[in-house]
Amino acid sequence: MANQTAACEYAIQGNSEGPTLVFIHGWPDNASLWRKQVEALGEAYRCVLVTLPNFGAQAVQAGGCDFPELVERLAATIRQVQPEGKVSLVTHDWGAYVGYMLEQKYPDLFDRMAALDVGGHLKPLSLKATLLIIGYQWSLVACWLAGGLIPPLGRLMTRGVARVVGVPKRQRAILRSRYNYPYFYFWRGSLLPWKRSSVLGRYRPRCPVLYLFGERKPVMFHSPKWLQIVADSGGGSRGIAGAGHWFMETHADEVNRIMLDFLGSD
Repeated sequence: MANQTAACEYAIQGNSEGPTLVFIHGWPDNASLWRKQVEALGEAYRCVLVTLPNFGAQAVQAGGCDFPELVERLAATIRQVQPEGKVSLVTHDWGAYVGYMLEQKYPDLFDRMAALDVGGHLKPLSLKATLLIIGYQWSLVACWLAGGLIPPLGRLMTRGVARVVGVPKRQRAILRSRYNYPYFYFWRGSLLPWKRSSVLGRYRPRCPVLYLFGERKPVMFHSPKWLQIVADSGGGSRGIAGAGHWFMETHADEVNRIMLDFLGSD
């Protein structure tokens, strides 16, 4: 018998009879990121809260997972929690990036998607923005490599980088260098031609997408082209005034209201 792809760790909350929402967090978070969304959406929706591999209390795989494996694990998770019918995705950061890859490969699994703060097309508008992105991401790759040899050192280095880039204290308190693997696999896939298929290529969603982003940040993780792609999907985009990267926490009421309107629309 062929080995089945392992599902991700997950928890189910909310209305067990409602439509299913699958929440996918990014770096450096876990499923608790979505607690304010579950509080608001759980009355009407069945909320499946995924924890990405190695982002939980214990590591589950040395080195983490490259993106194609993450896609297969997430697809297996969705099939496990929803054997028939479609789900809607709610994603943030690397969760959004992997969510795009997931929808690209398995569009029949999804009804719609709410993606937060990382778009499916990125083109920094200035040299400064490009250098900021490269600087902190390569720093986290270095922390990940160091943590593979000396975990306490990797943890200390990662928390230092997280403090510099403004990660909230709540997230920094649980941060480990093993969370950094998406940065390594992204740059490996981007720089090595024979690994190029492991990262997101040209992407156009086949379901409606709601894209929300914080307006108060040193760099945006989307391009004007992405906002047009989102509009063409039948969804829409909106900036959250005064918000940074974790606006689902800091501006929860506004975010929840927008998502409820989108998820409940025809």
